[in-house]
Amino acid sequence: MLYLLLAKLSGGSLWDMLLFFLCTAAYLYFPGRFFAWISGMEKQIPNFASPLAILFGTGFLAALYCFCERLGFLWAVRLLPPVLGLIWILFAARLDVKKVQAHLRTNAAVQCILVLWAGLLVLFALMVTVKNAHPTVAGEILPNQDVLWNIGNAESFHLAFPPQDIRFSQVRLAYHYLTELTVGALSFVSGISCYDIFVIYIGPVVLAALLCCLYQMGTHFYQGNRDKALLFTFSMFLFNCASLWTALLNGKGVFNNTNMLHLITNVNSQSTALIFISVFLVLFQHLAEAHFQVGIRFLATFLCSFFLVCFAKGPAAAIVACSFAITMLFLLFRKPKWGKALLCYGGVIAIFLTIYFVIFSSGVNTSVHFGFETIKNMPPYQWLGALGLADNHWLRLLLGGLLALVCMQPFQIPLYLNGLGKDVRTLFKLPAERLLANGVVAGGFLAFFLFWHPSYSQLYFALVAIFFLNLLAVDQIDQVRGILKKITIVGGILGLATTVVLVINFTGSGMRQLGRNLDIIPKYPYVSTVRAGDEEAMIWMRENTEQDAVFATNRIHTMANTNDGISSIYSALSGRQAYMEGYTYAITNMGVSEKVVSEKRAVNEALFSAQTTGEQISQLCKENGIDYLVYSTQYEGDTEQLSGFPCVFSNEDVEIYKIS
Repeated sequence: MLYLLLAKLSGGSLWDMLLFFLCTAAYLYFPGRFFAWISGMEKQIPNFASPLAILFGTGFLAALYCFCERLGFLWAVRLLPPVLGLIWILFAARLDVKKVQAHLRTNAAVQCILVLWAGLLVLFALMVTVKNAHPTVAGEILPNQDVLWNIGNAESFHLAFPPQDIRFSQVRLAYHYLTELTVGALSFVSGISCYDIFVIYIGPVVLAALLCCLYQMGTHFYQGNRDKALLFTFSMFLFNCASLWTALLNGKGVFNNTNMLHLITNVNSQSTALIFISVFLVLFQHLAEAHFQVGIRFLATFLCSFFLVCFAKGPAAAIVACSFAITMLFLLFRKPKWGKALLCYGGVIAIFLTIYFVIFSSGVNTSVHFGFETIKNMPPYQWLGALGLADNHWLRLLLGGLLALVCMQPFQIPLYLNGLGKDVRTLFKLPAERLLANGVVAGGFLAFFLFWHPSYSQLYFALVAIFFLNLLAVDQIDQVRGILKKITIVGGILGLATTVVLVINFTGSGMRQLGRNLDIIPKYPYVSTVRAGDEEAMIWMRENTEQDAVFATNRIHTMANTNDGISSIYSALSGRQAYMEGYTYAITNMGVSEKVVSEKRAVNEALFSAQTTGEQISQLCKENGIDYLVYSTQYEGDTEQLSGFPCVFSNEDVEIYKIS
């Protein structure tokens, strides 16, 4: 009820929420169950039907939408998934409402997960929905630029396929955009804006899917031990780092473990990635146990799961692919079905390399750097310097990294170390899933400490490692003894205490923003915000301009007094292509050169300069395909030079001029 209230106060519609949930079921879950049934996969992997449905449903909807968008057969997107879902309901569904109710009443694990889901839902509403409420409802907000970036990506799929970067024209969108693509498809079939889906309605769906996949994957990994599966599911949220009170002010702490924050607020990529990694891991476990003697449909499902991992989160897929490659070297000596084992091996590597070189490589090659900045910026490195190791560079780096790792996961590390010795001793007989998990833990943390990205994206290497670290750690919960047990208890207390501090921060910051939205407390005097007038102008753009219209704007930075080149507001709210609304992410994610950015910035500055004549503006817009100029009164720029063009929309915050 609290989530519903917060959604309503932030501009959501209860009818649209219900419609979105129904569309998710009709266009994603039920078609997914159809493919899980028709392929026979739900029989080959018992008690895993829902995760398989998420895999098949997402993959089918995304592929269908891309295909139909490209060829112009969008009517098929509206028609085909519900038809397949209806076939499953009529011929395969076995739903006994009374049995389901009895199961929910008697299954303690399900009840615990529902309680966790409800709590996470409230935190999602406070951290995402309230903080990105509609400006027309809240008056003005300072939205999260990353959320707006994701919304813009989803909107770009409404314009064309392959999509352009909606914030930077003539550049292909090169990004792990699975969730944005799926949201774009669901927005198309439901008629609900991508903004509302991302900010208000997607949280319950993705968090429910995540908890379902974590728990059901855990039951397979722990060989049916549901208690460990439940503890693993909770450990992903409850046992955090050792930051304690330092997390109170910033909601992150000092040890860079933002796993809980990302799982709640970054549902578009981190949560989605763990959903498909969970499915991939279970499929791989069953493949290895069967020595790869499975049918072609099983192999195709396995490769499909990794394909979706790649498009859900590229950094996570990179670490999983590396660990998988090493794990397969061990498995090839265990007399598997050679042809199918090599097909899996080659298939996973081929998928990753193809996607890397075709989609990801440009941004990665220009923005990821090798170095030790991550370790140097963490407190343990500073502590060791103060203790007299300032001159011993390499020892300080090594010890600093190890101490940082312990502080990031104080509960999990002792448990993991308790089982590591046995895993090493039985390395050549170790189950495939444990080989893979250990490889991701080692590779993920190494990559986190050895690479640096301007947007701190190396963090995602650590987050996928944390997932597998929790998985292996929980398996030792009933086997740890002696001093390690005492250390584990202390680490657990630290992790739980930090979680309490984080929840206080999340709740407090969300409630403070809610008070501002409702004018209970004064709004913070930011230099620039997204105001009701901004949203009204972009609604006008969406409703009164051609879908392929291109606009330029003087609002290209987060704040009017910054020069960060990050802005995704107008493209996200209008769903229209920007000439250059921001440029930093075009450099770091798309691999755009500084030269191209400089050229576009020069054009953009000329468009909003009084020194430019009307004739020159017409020529510049014609050369660059610009149809509208959007002037924000909060940002620097002139409008005298635009007097010869019709002002088609105007309020105190925005003026829109039609050029062609």
